[in-house]
Amino acid sequence: MPFIALLIDVIAAGSWYAQRQGGWYGLGLGLQVLLTLILLVMTFGYRGKRKGYFNFNTWSHVFTLRFAVIVFSLIGNALLVFLYYLNWTGQNPLIFS
Repeated sequence: MPFIALLIDVIAAGSWYAQRQGGWYGLGLGLQVLLTLILLVMTFGYRGKRKGYFNFNTWSHVFTLRFAVIVFSLIGNALLVFLYYLNWTGQNPLIFS
């Protein structure tokens, strides 16, 4: 699953590059929403070990590397959906400027 999450990130980066060249912002927003939903399903459907050792100094668990890759990929793509939406509505063209 972490490898699939990284592949989704590569697809999202390629989609951003294609939109920057062609300007199909609505299609790109839809694709980004779809990729984010796939990552959301992967995050909640992950069957591997989610937490590593318990740190007694900070009283917290640490994510395993595999689960952290999926979670950070989800967070990054969700932020991109927000930025795509801002660009699509014309409020802030930061992502394509």
